This record gives sequence, structure tokens and C-alpha cells, in this order.
Amino acid sequence: FCRSMRVLILPNDIDLSNVGRWIIEKTHIQQIAEIEIADVEYFRDDFLGDLLTGESIRRVNEWLIHHMDEAPFHKLCYKSSITTKHLNDYLNEHGNDSALAIDPYYGMTP
Repeated sequence: FCRSMRVLILPNDIDLSNVGRWIIEKTHIQQIAEIEIADVEYFRDDFLGDLLTGESIRRVNEWLIHHMDEAPFHKLCYKSSITTKHLNDYLNEHGNDSALAIDPYYGMTP
């Protein structure tokens, strides 16, 4: 587990059947997801403790894809293929002030 993980954005085209149950287990982002997503459900495993149900895992993973949609500059910067041209094109289209937007979960600015 990476308990200090605070940000994770899954790509829009990811196959959620390939995303495991443990992707955000025991992290700060799991706590945020559980607050943001209504009706997260658990079941009790005698060995592992409280675990998310299969449906809740699906909803959490969907949330991981879209939770930063309101902060598109952050989402853009999270892509591994980003270049300075992409950043400049975004700023030219949306204005330089768009880069100053504070994301809705962490209070970060790019």
C-alpha cells in the first residue's frame, strides 16, 4: 500500500475490469472517494477486514476517472505524454488564468 498517495487520475479509456480492488486501498484518496461517492458498501472478510463490495469498487474506479474533470489543467498535467506544446495550446485556448484554478479536492494549483 502507498498510504501517502494523494492524487490518482485514471485515463478515460481504461478498461475498468483491469483495475484491481487494491488500487487506492488505505490511502488518503480512498478517504476522499468514500466521502464523495454515496452509498459505498463494504463486506467483512475475517482475514482482511472490511472490504469494498464489487459494485462499490466499480463506482470508486469510475470516480477515479472523472473526479478531476472540473480541474482540466490538472488532468492534462497528469498525462505522461504531455509536452510543453500541449500546455501552451491549452493556455492559449483557455487563457493563462485557467492555470491558476485550484483543484476541488486538494487545494493545489498547477
